[in-house]
Amino acid sequence: MFEKLLYHNQFVLGPFFIEELASWKRIKMNSSMHLNVHPDLNTYQAVYENKSITLLGFILDPDNPQASDSDIINGLIHKLSNGDTFFELTYDFGGRWILIVNDAKEIRLFNDATGLRQVFYTETHYTKDLWCASQPGIIAQLLNLKMDKDAVDFINSYEFRKNKEFRFPCDSSPYKEIKHLLPNHYLNLKTGLCKRYWPDKPFQNLSLEEGLEKSSKILKALMKSASNRFDLAFGLTAGLDSRLVLAASKEISNKLSYITVRQIDKPDNYPDIIIPSMLLSKLGMKHDVVKSSFIINDEFINIFKKNVTLPHYIYAPDAHAILAYYCQSKVAVTGSISEIARWPFRSRLPRSHWKKVTVHDLSQVQNMGENQFAIKHFENWLLGLGEIYNVDVLDLFEWEQGHGTWLAMCQLEFDIAWKDIFTPYNCRNLLINMLSVKEKCRRPPKYVLHKKLILKLWPELLSVSINPHYDTKTFCSIIKSYIRSPLKKILKKAVNRVQRDD
Repeated sequence: MFEKLLYHNQFVLGPFFIEELASWKRIKMNSSMHLNVHPDLNTYQAVYENKSITLLGFILDPDNPQASDSDIINGLIHKLSNGDTFFELTYDFGGRWILIVNDAKEIRLFNDATGLRQVFYTETHYTKDLWCASQPGIIAQLLNLKMDKDAVDFINSYEFRKNKEFRFPCDSSPYKEIKHLLPNHYLNLKTGLCKRYWPDKPFQNLSLEEGLEKSSKILKALMKSASNRFDLAFGLTAGLDSRLVLAASKEISNKLSYITVRQIDKPDNYPDIIIPSMLLSKLGMKHDVVKSSFIINDEFINIFKKNVTLPHYIYAPDAHAILAYYCQSKVAVTGSISEIARWPFRSRLPRSHWKKVTVHDLSQVQNMGENQFAIKHFENWLLGLGEIYNVDVLDLFEWEQGHGTWLAMCQLEFDIAWKDIFTPYNCRNLLINMLSVKEKCRRPPKYVLHKKLILKLWPELLSVSINPHYDTKTFCSIIKSYIRSPLKKILKKAVNRVQRDD
């Protein structure tokens, strides 16, 4: 079993097949593109005339919960005329996927809404040949690449070390030759160039009622679609996001397993354990509490270290405990990504409504301070935005940095423990619908949109408190930040007045 865990659910695309991965699935795209795919990562390829679409992972259609991967991809290829207009055809879909689309003119690679089936690629002016993979380490090993000096300085910095759930800024990696394909971008496999394809038009404002109707319909359908495909284990916490996913699961709730991981630094009576237990008990459902431990199989930890460059070692006990409990038999359901629609970073940057967001603001909300490696990559992201219509820059930053980089890598690391991972919020049209509702309905501490969605889908779930241990702390931090900002402004005016008087 441990041998099968190495690079579980990963892929490598390059100019030739890799002999060291001879046991993997092999798909020859053309004479210069060869796809090596881990045996457990689902693939499907549709070919029609001189066009093709290749799927890595799984894709879900909320408009047809019975549809299989082959149904969806076969339907898409008959709609494929021009690759430039193809992206919008995927906006309805959920899942965790990569599509390689050959429209007979160009070959484009892009991934799901928030890039959870992640892609790293080489810049061809460094490596000549184009390589893509699930994570940078496997490419670096193949090409004998060394870590970039600036990246090493960043890794050794306090800003990086102080965060146990560390992350890299935007499209960077530890290697100067390798970039991370951010969500909302595609990679041209002929030229090796990366280009943004979304946002592609302004949001249409939705009333709260319209947002509730559209969002609830998609969430319910995606949960039903996933339950038709997989044996699901739903990770439930005391939080708002997982509570809403549970609400969307009402009609299939008897088909799910429910799990909470007791992390090694948490007591047995921690709210993220007690609250789900109370709730599930009231609903008459079994609650699996999986307890992490410092005692980890040596072979497991060695593979965990090899699976990605710079793994988050704090995740290893959780992953080991989940693997031992479920033996990779289940697909995990997570409540991540909903944060994008919950007014992210506003409590830390309240002035962003009347003052342009700067690169230093972006670095601040990622707790990277004035680190020059981070500043450089955040500046490149900000300067390269182009037309984003009425999409808020901080919402987009949370989408691409908070989820497209950090969360995507987290899920890849936890792939070692699960058959796969499903995040219901990972659907572009769902996120667009939620973001199209007025900010006052999405912001803390009331989170009106999210709580009314729960009320609409399964009102009994609100009978147990949501994050009671955070309510006061969150409220105080919001108030402090809003007080602090005007005070700074007043003080600055006073200082300027004194200087003028002098």
